[in-house]
Amino acid sequence: MEKVHLQYINAVHCKVVTEPGILMELSDRFTYFADGYRFSPRYKARVWDGKIRLINRLAGTCYAGMAKHIKKFCDDRGYKFTFDEQFLYDNVSLNEVQQFSENLGLPDHIVPRDYQIESVTKCLRSKRRTLVSPTSSGKSLMIYMFTQWYKKKTLIIVPTISLVRQMEGDFREYGFKGKFNLSTDGLDKDNDGDYDVCITTWQSLDNGKTKMPKSWYQQFEVVIGDEAHTCKAATLVKILVNLENCHYRFGTTGTLDNSTLNTTTIEGLFGPQYRVVTTKDLMEQGHVTNLKIKCIVLKYPEEVCKDVKGMSYHEEIDFLITNKERTKFIKNLTLSLKGNKLVFFRVISHGKAMADSIRDGSADNIFYIDGSVSGTDREAIRRAVEDEENAILIASLGTTSTGVSINKLHHMIAASPSKSKIKVLQSIGRMLRKHNTKQEAVLYDIVDDLQYKSHVNFTFKHFVDRTAIYDNEQFDYKIYKVGIK
Repeated sequence: MEKVHLQYINAVHCKVVTEPGILMELSDRFTYFADGYRFSPRYKARVWDGKIRLINRLAGTCYAGMAKHIKKFCDDRGYKFTFDEQFLYDNVSLNEVQQFSENLGLPDHIVPRDYQIESVTKCLRSKRRTLVSPTSSGKSLMIYMFTQWYKKKTLIIVPTISLVRQMEGDFREYGFKGKFNLSTDGLDKDNDGDYDVCITTWQSLDNGKTKMPKSWYQQFEVVIGDEAHTCKAATLVKILVNLENCHYRFGTTGTLDNSTLNTTTIEGLFGPQYRVVTTKDLMEQGHVTNLKIKCIVLKYPEEVCKDVKGMSYHEEIDFLITNKERTKFIKNLTLSLKGNKLVFFRVISHGKAMADSIRDGSADNIFYIDGSVSGTDREAIRRAVEDEENAILIASLGTTSTGVSINKLHHMIAASPSKSKIKVLQSIGRMLRKHNTKQEAVLYDIVDDLQYKSHVNFTFKHFVDRTAIYDNEQFDYKIYKVGIK
């Protein structure tokens, strides 16, 4: 029988020991085309084939988190699979974790949910996992439980500066009495700093200016990457391969995208994915607000559709964001709704045009956020919206779709919808937090129908992709058709 043995190297890498033919077979199985490889100068110059090989076909090395994938590969082919003892799971029971949580000294109003206990147990057993956990599922509490279980120096990496402070605040609320090293205060670059937990951003660790030396990473034994999908793959790799002493590593994400390469890379660096709970489950259990999605399909006149038919994607977007009738419709829809509203946009000129239009017709408090607004001002705006009754927040998708928490949010208008699974679900997550002023949250998905005869326009195709996401997540959505000039 053919044999495959997984040899431990360190917390990052392992080696596949087998005969050359099987190693080649394995390497081919975990080889993928890189995103956008066709546009790479190296590919165009024919010095690179555009592929990323997650298993080195000569040395047999790969990320240690791929062990489960390699085992499945061997099981499917009847190969005998063995591995070093470092890959063995720890003996941690559900009851142990339950008792641990009860003795953690959490405030009375914070009680870990059953799925949190089960997920933490799963992670502690395997020592590495990628947790797929939607907004409002309690990721920060699970992260806190990891740090208190191990009591080892921990590196927590989050996507934005505002989330550094938010994570710090959550830990303090849970009762954490230890010392922090925060990137908002300027990272302590001591290789053996006097602190228990370092909370920082991906950018702070590797942005060309404050790049931390490899020696700095050696002090950590636990690493946790929050919203791991938001980090560029190259940056993710550069940071996590330095953490050779972190035998305990956990990534969290609201959702993974449809790129097999990205997903397998994240799992290789953190561990196999485990779905904590679904948004639909959270709704049924009463942990988040019920969601309704109203898809507003704007049907344009036939002569307009004919003119748009030959446009490129970017030309179509330019046509839509400068269309005064479309902007007017979004304005009227926004002003007709009662409660706090969030209007998402992608292009700054579009956002500013909508903000100006809405301001002209409303006496309500209107707030605006794009990439030029500082983190401090964004937090001030977030707090202000929480205190308002009919506030309107017009914000760019890039600055507000991930991490920003506004509980008192009743309506969201996707003025520039995306087809990205991650962006769609992260955006929806912004409005699901419970508040005593709302019984449900409503998403208005603006759809532009510029179809002409057999031609289907780009943004309508994206809508079809979004309905597939809605169906998969079991969201309640209805389609409404509206004529537009």
